[in-house]
Amino acid sequence: MHPLLRHWRFLSVGFLLVAFSAVGQTFVLSLFGGEWRATFGLSHGGLGLAYSAATLLSALLLIAAGHLVDRVALPLMVAGVVLGAALGSVALALSVGVPGLVLGFFLLRFFGQGLMAHTAQTAVARAFRQHRGKAVSLVAAGFPVAEAIAPILVVALAAALGWRTTWWLIAGLLILLAAVLLALLGRHFPGRPSLEVDSSDEPAPWTRAQVLRDRRFYLILPALMGAPFIATAVFFHQVPLAESKGWTLAWLAASFPAFAAAHLVSLSFSGPLIDRFGARRLLPWHLTPFLLALSALALTDGDWLAPLYLGLAGLGMGLANSLMGVIWVELYGSTHLGAIRALAQSAMIFSTAVAPVSVGLLLDGGWSMARVAVLLAGMVMLASVLAWQGLRR
Repeated sequence: MHPLLRHWRFLSVGFLLVAFSAVGQTFVLSLFGGEWRATFGLSHGGLGLAYSAATLLSALLLIAAGHLVDRVALPLMVAGVVLGAALGSVALALSVGVPGLVLGFFLLRFFGQGLMAHTAQTAVARAFRQHRGKAVSLVAAGFPVAEAIAPILVVALAAALGWRTTWWLIAGLLILLAAVLLALLGRHFPGRPSLEVDSSDEPAPWTRAQVLRDRRFYLILPALMGAPFIATAVFFHQVPLAESKGWTLAWLAASFPAFAAAHLVSLSFSGPLIDRFGARRLLPWHLTPFLLALSALALTDGDWLAPLYLGLAGLGMGLANSLMGVIWVELYGSTHLGAIRALAQSAMIFSTAVAPVSVGLLLDGGWSMARVAVLLAGMVMLASVLAWQGLRR
């Protein structure tokens, strides 16, 4: 039996937390944009502003709250973040004005996108040593599974029941999820688990204050922000992208399974690669699939390009999700992992708030999507060079 199989309950908790963090992700929330604009009389810009404001606030608070996973018993932390997301779902279902909508956005972005994924990946990265890369990749597989399933279910429910009832159902499902996760944890993981107790190869533990004074943190952060920034920027503006390439929206939507499939494939091999070579050696190169995808968008056209670019983006996203769960342990130890990882997680959430606005302003200024792709490709190369420089011994 593979050593990881002995801990299937613990890994299942992480996988489910990551998968259900989809309730706070843009690819789910954006599906209700039309209903919310109609219900609350918002323009595209008004809805985007409300969403960005809630996202920025959640990123700021994550810096303060991220350390809780280092101190709070894991079952209590798991229950708290899932029930917090359920509360956000209730807030959306009950919202009668823009303030209620923003409150729902904030709770779902903070507890869903932020703390649910953060808790899962931090706990797993801390718990495993020898098979850390594989364990983190298994848990991160919740992302592509949710990307493949959640939009279909949400669209079907909203069409059949309406958006408010859909969010009531999501709230109920999250409450049920909390009970299932607590049952899986049982009493086996009452606090901070260490399933592979030998941590002799870890560096001496760093505090968050020490990390903030370390130049390596600032040099590798742009590379780790690259994947969420690029994916959010391009996906949010997929309509002008499709128009510029002559794709129908139906064809673009039909090509999205390539993203989820490639994401899952990437996770399947990135974990073993990390365990063999280490996250530090792989990090400067992990944005290469995004560089290829952006180059293709800048240089070519044709229907075949849609699944190709989405597949390459999926490969890059899988590498990024695996590395994000491991790199901080390799650099700074696991004692204060939650607090340290929260710094990077909040920076990435911030990037997902800034990306749509930044690219939108460029498009409003007359830039083509091909020109935007060239700019993003240049940013990828710069971020990769900075990461390489920061991780040189």
